[in-house]
Amino acid sequence: MTKILWIDDNLSQDLTDIRMSLIMEDDFDTHFARDATEARNLLLKESFDVIIFDLRLPAGADDFWNERRAQREEKYGRVLLKMIRGNEDGQFSHLKDAKIGVFTIEPKEANKDLFETPILLKPANFAMKTHTFYEDDFIQFIRNVSVS
Repeated sequence: MTKILWIDDNLSQDLTDIRMSLIMEDDFDTHFARDATEARNLLLKESFDVIIFDLRLPAGADDFWNERRAQREEKYGRVLLKMIRGNEDGQFSHLKDAKIGVFTIEPKEANKDLFETPILLKPANFAMKTHTFYEDDFIQFIRNVSVS
C-alpha cells in the first residue's frame, strides 16, 4: 500500500472530488494536511511514500512560522519543501526516499527554483492545477511521481 500525504488548503472546496477519489483507491493510504503547520507536524513524526505539495499554503497557527510571516511569505508549501529536501537540522532524514510532487496553480516557469538545489524536483513530478485536471489524471500523476 502506498502511503500518501497531500498538502493543500483547498481539499474541502475545489479539490473535494479528487480527494474523494484518492480515498476510494484500494492501494492508497491517504493522509491530508491543510496548512504548513499541520503538514510539518505530520512530516516530523511519520514517513510517507509520496508527498504532494501545493505551493501556496497558509502557515497555520504555530509560532514556528512567525519570522517568515514577517517577511510576507505566501508560499509556505515551498518553504516546507525546502526544509524537507534540505533535511533541515536532520529532522527529515526519514523522508529521504519519499517521492515528492507539486500540484499547484502556478506554471513551471514561475517556479524554476523547484528544479534546482536544494529541492531538485523532477519536471515530471510537477503538475499544474487546471479546470481540465480530473480525478483520473491526478491519480495517474501520483502513480507516476518518482524519486527526485
